[in-house]
Amino acid sequence: MGYGRDHEKEAGGSGTGARRRIGIAHGCGLALLSAAGVPGQAGLGSSCGPHVTVDLRGSPGSVSWRLPEPGPATDATPCVVLADRAGCAEFAVLQDTLHHLGVPSVRVDAESVAALRLSATLAAPARAHRPTEDRPAVDRSAVDRPTTDGAPAGSGGVAGGRPCAVLDLDGRRIAPTVVWARHFSPRAMPASASAAQTLLRAESWHAVVRQLCSLAPASLPGNRPGRLEQLEGAAAAGIRVPRTIVTTDPAGAAAAMPGRRVVVKVVGEHFVETSPGLLTGVLPEIAARAEVLRRPALDYPVIVQEHVEHDAELRVYHVAGAVHAYAVGKRAPDSPWREAAEVTVTPVAAPPAVADAVRGLASLWGLTYGAFDLLLSAGEVVFLEVNTDGDWRWFEAKAGGRPVSTAVALAIRTLHLTALGSAGPPSPPELVDFLLLGTRTLGSGR
Repeated sequence: MGYGRDHEKEAGGSGTGARRRIGIAHGCGLALLSAAGVPGQAGLGSSCGPHVTVDLRGSPGSVSWRLPEPGPATDATPCVVLADRAGCAEFAVLQDTLHHLGVPSVRVDAESVAALRLSATLAAPARAHRPTEDRPAVDRSAVDRPTTDGAPAGSGGVAGGRPCAVLDLDGRRIAPTVVWARHFSPRAMPASASAAQTLLRAESWHAVVRQLCSLAPASLPGNRPGRLEQLEGAAAAGIRVPRTIVTTDPAGAAAAMPGRRVVVKVVGEHFVETSPGLLTGVLPEIAARAEVLRRPALDYPVIVQEHVEHDAELRVYHVAGAVHAYAVGKRAPDSPWREAAEVTVTPVAAPPAVADAVRGLASLWGLTYGAFDLLLSAGEVVFLEVNTDGDWRWFEAKAGGRPVSTAVALAIRTLHLTALGSAGPPSPPELVDFLLLGTRTLGSGR
């Protein structure tokens, strides 16, 4: 979940490679780094071993435009808006592919967004009691109805199928049709001399991007359910989940768990950003139950789960109704970070029960995109979690092929055209695969 291990990253959206600094900091267990870069309070456990740090400091900011030649000053270009981190290559590749498919886009990152000059004008809403000539009534039966390429006919803040805001970004006028925000965290924005000004600036930009997702005709990934909401929703849907206790007392929770091993993980994000660009991984661990029974109480809650014996572990991507699955072989939950070369990723056909579970949960949570982590235990599907910001290019690189990249590009194109009121003929997947040739094969995370 989050960022990758020593992979190529995009610098300024220009395609020039830079290297992300990934450190293995030795110390005790999952100890966090303080802002000064020294060991701080102990983390989830007391077992000694390295933890993972990701250093994105020094990544140049970027605003990447892929727009047609500017028209008259009064015209706003319908445009896809991609918001993420400067060091993430996922959107850089997506933006290039969209450009070749004829879809205009702008990509902004959290590191440099404060330098943008922004003016936003909301479209006047149509009267509720009758449609107008320029804003047709919304056919609710069309919302989330799959098209021929698997993308829904509409999602997010639909307003008559048309863009409902006009943005002036650094003097260029655009009308967002699709907005996708990934890793767009206010903690990533550089600090100023005033702590209050830093927080105000970061929260204001984050609020604008978040609300643009709600106002745009379509937005991704959709809702962002937390881990506890995910587990409750999956269980209510009849899908098996591990027995789970949220607690500040790991020892007490472990005592209530069956088996010789338990899983300990954080309630929130797997990475904490102690200062802009410096992230520390607080990764899940599988620990001996007897060892967790000796751990002291914490001053923050964690998740303690039973360890489910299983026949296969799956990473399954849901993209606008399409499902793409990979079987993952690894020694431990943090292996993709510590020993990436030892991890195996194999494309597989999603069993019907897996596909049904993923599509059902995506519908339940209103997700257009999500990276699901599942187990197969004696043929039964076990839900672990879904990462709404989950990267896909690392898995594609390990397995070969570009099915998720293709599905994402086709879905965004369809959503963009639908917002304009013209779905148009779908681009064949083979064309998108061709356009992806020569792009970076390594993604930015797990």
